[in-house]
Amino acid sequence: MKGLQKFRPLAIILLLLPLDLIVAIAFVIAVAAGRVLQLLPWARGFSPVPGSNRESSCATIQILNWDGKHLLEECLPHVLEAIRHNGGNHEVLVVDNGSTDGSVEFVRKNYPGVRVLALDRNFGFGEGNNRGVQDVRTEVVIFLNNDMIVDRGFLKPLLDGFSDPSVFAVTSQVFFADPTRRREETGKTRGSFERGFLRLWHAEIAPDEEDGRQVPVFWAGGGSCAVDREMFLDIGGFDSLFSPAYVEDTDLSYQAWKRGWKCVLAPASRVIHKHRATTGRKFGNWFVDNTIRKNQYLFIWKNITDYSMTLEHLINLPRNHARGFIQLGFRFEVRAFLRAFVQLPLALYRRLACLRRYRAGDREVFMRSQKA
Repeated sequence: MKGLQKFRPLAIILLLLPLDLIVAIAFVIAVAAGRVLQLLPWARGFSPVPGSNRESSCATIQILNWDGKHLLEECLPHVLEAIRHNGGNHEVLVVDNGSTDGSVEFVRKNYPGVRVLALDRNFGFGEGNNRGVQDVRTEVVIFLNNDMIVDRGFLKPLLDGFSDPSVFAVTSQVFFADPTRRREETGKTRGSFERGFLRLWHAEIAPDEEDGRQVPVFWAGGGSCAVDREMFLDIGGFDSLFSPAYVEDTDLSYQAWKRGWKCVLAPASRVIHKHRATTGRKFGNWFVDNTIRKNQYLFIWKNITDYSMTLEHLINLPRNHARGFIQLGFRFEVRAFLRAFVQLPLALYRRLACLRRYRAGDREVFMRSQKA
C-alpha cells in the first residue's frame, strides 16, 4: 500500500493530462480567433478616455449584505460617523442579497437615511454589487463589505485619489481587528506570474508610504475601495465567471490596467477587516480557498494574452498540478481544476470579447502596477 501511495501523485497528474491537452487545444483556437478579430477594422474598440471633469466630491458608499444584521449593527455607525466627519452630500446604499435574518427591516427601522436595495435572492458578491451600481446616482462608488469598520477619516483620501483622471480605483489600507495577528491583508496588493501561474499577495506598507501619496496596486480590494462608475460599467462590472466570490476584484482591476487606467492605494484611508466574517461562516474556509484556486485558473485563461506567458502557463500545467497536490492536497487541486475546466469555454469567450479594448500588455501591467 505504501508503495502505491508514492505513485498516486503521478497517477492523478496523468489523469488530468487529457484535460490539460484540451485546455491547450482550446487556447490555440482562441489565440487564432483573437488574431483574426484584431485584424478586422470593424471589430476594433476604444475604451473611453477618462475625463478631467469627474465629480468626486460626493460618493455612494455601497455596502453588500447577506444575513449580516449583526455586522451592519457594528459597521453602519462608523460609516455614518465618517460621512459626518468628512462632510459632503454622500449616500449610503445597502444592497441586500436576499437576507432572511431581518437585515432589511433592521436598516429601515434604525437608519431611515440609508437607502436599501433589497434583492429577492443571493446573487453573490459580484452580481449583487453590479445590481447596486446600476441603482447608484453618483460618479464615484465606494464598495464596502459589511465586515469592514471604517476610520472616521477614511473618505477624503479615497476621493482625493480621483484628482488624477486616469485613476479607475482607489483602495484603503486594511488592518485586522486583532492587532497581534500578522497582517496578511494590507491593501498594498501585488501579483506575479511564476512558472505559468498567478501568485497574489499583500505587501508590507513602507513607512515613507504612509505620508498620503498614492501607491500603485495590482488590484483594488472589492470590499474597501472606490471606483469610477462610468469606467466600472465600461469594463462590465464584476465578472460572473468568478462567482460566487473571490478574484473578481483582481480581474476587474487587471481589466482597468489593460485599458490604460490605474489602481492605487491611499494609505491614509484606513479600515479594519473582520476577515471572512460572512463567507467563512456561510461556506467554510476549505470551499473559499478552493474557489480562490479555481478562480486563479480562470483569471489566467481570461486575462493573460501575452503569447509567451500563455505558452508558459500551458507547458507548466502538470507542474502546477503537482505543486498543488503537495501544498494543498490531491482532492483540493483536482476539484479546483475541474471546477475551472467546466468554465473554460466561458473564460475564453470573455478573453476574446475583451481583446479589442486593451491598450497595455500583460508584462507592462505587472510592471506598472507594482512600482514603488
